[in-house]
Amino acid sequence: MNALQYAQNAVELFAFPDSYIRVKELMESDTASLDDIAEVILLDPVLTSKLLKLANSAVYRLPYQVESVSKALLVLGKAQLYNLVVSIAVSSACSKLSSSSIDLERFWEQSINAALIGKYLANFCGLRQPDRLYVSGLLHNIGELVVMQQAPDSAAQCQQYSVDIKPWQLQQTVLGFTYAACGAELLNLWQLPDSIVEPLARQHSTQFNVSEPDVLISYLTVRLALANQHPDLYSIKTLVDPFVLELLHLEQADLIKAIDFCNTEGLFILSVLNPRISTIY
Repeated sequence: MNALQYAQNAVELFAFPDSYIRVKELMESDTASLDDIAEVILLDPVLTSKLLKLANSAVYRLPYQVESVSKALLVLGKAQLYNLVVSIAVSSACSKLSSSSIDLERFWEQSINAALIGKYLANFCGLRQPDRLYVSGLLHNIGELVVMQQAPDSAAQCQQYSVDIKPWQLQQTVLGFTYAACGAELLNLWQLPDSIVEPLARQHSTQFNVSEPDVLISYLTVRLALANQHPDLYSIKTLVDPFVLELLHLEQADLIKAIDFCNTEGLFILSVLNPRISTIY
């Protein structure tokens, strides 16, 4: 099977909560008010609780406590709140999956680290709506869960990366496509915005262009998260092309700060998005 076929088979496995579907419809409506959106979110206590916890986390650095969904909408805006709802909905759908073929603890920790690194770098580089890089980072490896459910032996084999063969290189060898390609197909089937899907789809691209900062940051995000997850195998210097730093006007010290940020905030975000995993830490 190719990446699209895996994604098509997985759509039913990753069932979004009804509240997400309704929120998405309202977000895309020209007539829906912020109160309409808040009312739908409030009907789902789990979504409401997680949304407020994330909105009040250090990730958003709000100057005061946000105690209601309505206020969160006003302060964060529809775009940021939509991205938060997406991240919660996807995490909820995926957290029900279980398997012995891959290390799910590693999967979630690395995904959340990538999300936080992506948001940090997007903010640092002055990109508008940096939350889209948070979502792209969170979902950057969701193709692994897709393959895990349909071809567990292949997913297990793809975990055997090493110093000599990076994860995406091994995926290409074993599957004929990368998890990034499979994940992008799934996100397209979910009809997520191109601003989220495109950086994820091109995270392994080495065609660097200064006019595509989202793609450059996505490239950095997955490599920094990987180096942070496996310091015994990889380092920033061996994974990152210095030209990318030059294009984004970044220094090595900026990358270290991004990793420090994800290490500081990662456990809290993990506890919100996937408490079943975080309880073991």
